[in-house]
Amino acid sequence: MLKKVLRHRLVLISIFIGWTGVTVTPFFDSVIVTPDYDLTKHRLGQPLPIIEQNTWLTPLEDAFPFELGLVSPQENPTKILAGNYLFLVVAAVCAVYVALFSIVSLCKRVR
Repeated sequence: MLKKVLRHRLVLISIFIGWTGVTVTPFFDSVIVTPDYDLTKHRLGQPLPIIEQNTWLTPLEDAFPFELGLVSPQENPTKILAGNYLFLVVAAVCAVYVALFSIVSLCKRVR
């Protein structure tokens, strides 16, 4: 009974950590913008882009290169790339679950 409860806990913790970790990546990501960069398809997220923004920025010619992160979604249409997002969440949850499961197994062996 204790093993089942512990495994359910590990799954729930893994889901929370994986989902949170993938969801916050666009806030810490930025792109170096060059003259040939398409600002109408500004993509953010690590390691795969999960957010695409259609920015209306028109930088001056001498402004390049510059770093651009997440811009206001209220002013710029933003959409979530669902396929990439779901893939990254599932991969992160699996990785976190394996890591937590191996830590729990090692702790049990030490006892």
